[in-house]
Amino acid sequence: MLESKPGILIVSLILALFMFLSANKVFQNTNLFESNNNSDEVTIENVPVTAKYDSESYYVNGVQNYVQVQLNGTPAAVKRIETTKDFEVVVDLSTYSPGEYEVSYTVRGLPDGVEASILPEKANITIQNLVERTFEVQAEVNDSRVGSNYTLESIQVEPSTVKVRGGEMDMERIQFVRAMLTDSSKITEETTENVQVNVFDAQYNKLDVQVEPENVSVKIEVQESSKEVPVSLQMVGELPKGYQIDSISLSKDIVKLYGAEEVLNQIYQVDAELDLSGIKESGDKDVRIQVPDSITRTEPAVLIAKVKVSKQ
Repeated sequence: MLESKPGILIVSLILALFMFLSANKVFQNTNLFESNNNSDEVTIENVPVTAKYDSESYYVNGVQNYVQVQLNGTPAAVKRIETTKDFEVVVDLSTYSPGEYEVSYTVRGLPDGVEASILPEKANITIQNLVERTFEVQAEVNDSRVGSNYTLESIQVEPSTVKVRGGEMDMERIQFVRAMLTDSSKITEETTENVQVNVFDAQYNKLDVQVEPENVSVKIEVQESSKEVPVSLQMVGELPKGYQIDSISLSKDIVKLYGAEEVLNQIYQVDAELDLSGIKESGDKDVRIQVPDSITRTEPAVLIAKVKVSKQ
């Protein structure tokens, strides 16, 4: 057949037609030698969820903030969507009234040829009438955070109140609105921390509500533990031969001690030692205050003894 002119003409026409179609990209999306099932699959994590409902009237619990989306389609289309993330995951509750429901997440904005599956596929949600109230914020400081030689003086929260928005059933359960300090560092001076506000029921279960503002400023003031005690003057050594003491008076009869509270509680008096050795004339003498090593400092640091001496 190929040796005849009609046969050669037919083959020539077929080749010419094939070249024409190829030149005009007719086969761009068609592979004659591969399966038509050529597709790609990709998983995108942490895709945000949009819940559509009347947020001025209702409060919704149970909708996840993020889901996982698996895309399946032609490689080019899947790659473009993976790069641009030009789609959204929606749970549409616009026609729902208060109650409990099982609803499905849906994907909007995908091009033709791309399909999506969502994990999880559904959500168990509760719709409640919206309630808004103002609460005072309480802040608590764990005793373990206060330095061993310090006591908690005051805690100030700014702002002192917050607005809480939530479903009417959850709002009725509110018992505690707390600024929870999570830092574990020791507090030995005035400290201010930015702290998240959480809302709890009577069993200290955290409630799913909105707080505005979400964070408050907590100012913590501590005071170094101290105690005032009387001083007992103790004289050591002896005056030089031929001299006598006419009078001795201390600059202070009371001193303030600083240290751990449990140590201070055991001290009711301290001794001050005056060394008489070598004193031959009247004047002011430094006096050492005798305190345990666990006492960090005293006020005053030293005492002055006014000593009057004379020759015998």
